[in-house]
Amino acid sequence: MKRVFSIVALTLLLAYIGIAFVAFCPKPEDLQCDGIELTGRSTSQFETQEEVINLLRRFDLNPIGKPMNEISCRAMEDSLRTLALVLNCNCYKSVGTKVGIAITCRTPIMRIIPDRGKSGYIDREGVLFDRLPKPVYLPVATGDIDTAFAENELYELARFLQKSSFWNAQIEQIHVNAAHELELVPRVGNHIIRFGKVERVKSKFDKLQTFYEKGLSQVGWNRYSVIDIRYGNQVIGIK
Repeated sequence: MKRVFSIVALTLLLAYIGIAFVAFCPKPEDLQCDGIELTGRSTSQFETQEEVINLLRRFDLNPIGKPMNEISCRAMEDSLRTLALVLNCNCYKSVGTKVGIAITCRTPIMRIIPDRGKSGYIDREGVLFDRLPKPVYLPVATGDIDTAFAENELYELARFLQKSSFWNAQIEQIHVNAAHELELVPRVGNHIIRFGKVERVKSKFDKLQTFYEKGLSQVGWNRYSVIDIRYGNQVIGIK
């Protein structure tokens, strides 16, 4: 009888604990979000929780403090994707009381500062967007630049520079005149490079590199004030 009584008592105790656990534990709809978790930061300009929360505040979608069942991950994704810098965004409710957010940003490859209109950036897909939250080192294009020229000719030049570690570091500024001909300002040397139209890009840079290696390395980087590579196989140095 004692054994039976012990089994019955243990069963009732376990049933009570189970009922109490269900009754007193917060239900999912009672849980409030207490933070966000960031992933994909290697491709994002937004590196801290506070930066992302400030973005969400623009859309009145800050999840912190809201019941988990009232948070719309779809609304956060759709809103963040409207930002020109954001290439893609994924939001999800993680285990517990966190919201996971992964933001993939566009990769800028050139800054554009036209004489008329707003300045901005061009990314490696050829898309123009207006601003970055943090400064980055990029070649800068200035002058008579319209949208079509930026998305075509300047994009072609920017892609070439991005693929060449030497020229991407050496070319500091690109100035575009009214005829859409380019003058390049190098980081090393006190000369201007007359590049001309955006055509035969690789051939022109190969020719210039040969002149650097076999010419300027012998006579000095400051020997010429202008280096003209517009014509055929010629390199013209002007003192």
